[in-house]
Amino acid sequence: MKYAIVLFLIMITAPKAIACSCAFHDGSLEEAVTDSYKNASAVVLATAEHVENFEPLISDVWSEDEGHQKETYYNSQRTQFVALKSWKGEHGKRFFTEIVITCCMCGYRFEEGENYLLYLYGPDKKGNFGTSSCSRTKRETVKIEQELEILNKMGLTKSGAL
Repeated sequence: MKYAIVLFLIMITAPKAIACSCAFHDGSLEEAVTDSYKNASAVVLATAEHVENFEPLISDVWSEDEGHQKETYYNSQRTQFVALKSWKGEHGKRFFTEIVITCCMCGYRFEEGENYLLYLYGPDKKGNFGTSSCSRTKRETVKIEQELEILNKMGLTKSGAL
């Protein structure tokens, strides 16, 4: 009986233990950008030119609203980017990311045609970079103008990088 209780407690707390958990910077935006810049191997504004999803997993799902349906999930995603502006790193005009995007791995999903401010890590042995939802990587929107200004003010734009 004692083992059954321990097993039950492990089962009900396990989903919480495998969730993605990020520690974000508590200081000012300028401090956070500077810290993320230092920790990244490349910082670049780029367009997601092509997105390829790998290892599809099709599962049956039931919902009260839609009834029985099939949903497709992907385990990883490889994205080809075209660099628009670079502040750090050796990545070339075109480069790739390969990211695990399954549940709880903190992966970042990209969409074709969208621009992203990328804080990259790597590259790995295949030449692919990585990033995560825990980094400062984000889609280009009006909200990131301040961050771009900070990177530009830091005087870190690479001349002739692209």
